Amino acid sequence: MNSVTKIGTLIIVILSFLCFVEGLICNVCKMSKNSQCSETPQRCLAKPGGSCTTISIYDGPNHKESRQMCLPHCKEKQYRKGEKLIYVMCCEKNLCNSF
Repeated sequence: MNSVTKIGTLIIVILSFLCFVEGLICNVCKMSKNSQCSETPQRCLAKPGGSCTTISIYDGPNHKESRQMCLPHCKEKQYRKGEKLIYVMCCEKNLCNSF
């Protein structure tokens, strides 16, 4: 293994350890549609016990928009609001709430 590969491997191991120690890294987007964030996507760090979350809104069978964020006490659920169906999805892996 050459020195560049060793350094790259070391950096990956250190960053992985820091993510494990520091907490869960999640995507943040105030509004996404068709797998695209309408603004510059960001990241948040979920606190211990927290989750990455995606809230998706459907109008009938049509996806209208989604939001990605960190939530301290996420509970997966779905509910109706008139014709709209709202899904709350929670996950506990780094960057699991993709757009």
